[in-house]
Formats: sequence, structure tokens, C-alpha cells
Amino acid sequence: MASTMTRPPAIDTRGHDPLITVFGAEGATYSCPDLQSVDAHLARLCDRLGHATPRFPALIALFRSEIDRLLDRRRWLELDASVVDTP
Repeated sequence: MASTMTRPPAIDTRGHDPLITVFGAEGATYSCPDLQSVDAHLARLCDRLGHATPRFPALIALFRSEIDRLLDRRRWLELDASVVDTP
């Protein structure tokens, strides 16, 4: 009898470490090993968002989705730091 389980598709990390990299839309990658790097990426995206508003609605949606991904990573790093700091 053939297995009904299917193997999930492999994720192409393009040589980036998936534990510290946030993969964005359209091939964008953000190296985020710590909170400072995430904050730097967020600041850059917020600046780009300000320049795109209101003339480029597609870019606004793209930048907001990238910001959401980075905020998820930031929250994960905050949770990880709180677990490590607990005696």
C-alpha cells in the first residue's frame, strides 16, 4: 500500500542560515541574529514606507508585509531572551 503522507516541499534558503534569516517577499532576506539588527531593518523599511506613501500602493503593501515578518522575528527574539535571562 502506498503511503498517503507527502513530503513537504524543500525550502530554498539560498545559502542563508534559516535560524537567523527572515525571508521576505520577492527574494528579500534579512539577517536578524539579534534585536539590534531587526531594529535596523525595521527602521530602514519604515523610512522606505514613508517615501512610498501615498504614490505607490503596491510598495506600501509590500513594505508592511515585510515589517510584519520582522516584527514576528523581533517578538521571537524577545521571548527567547526572556527564557535565557530567567535564573
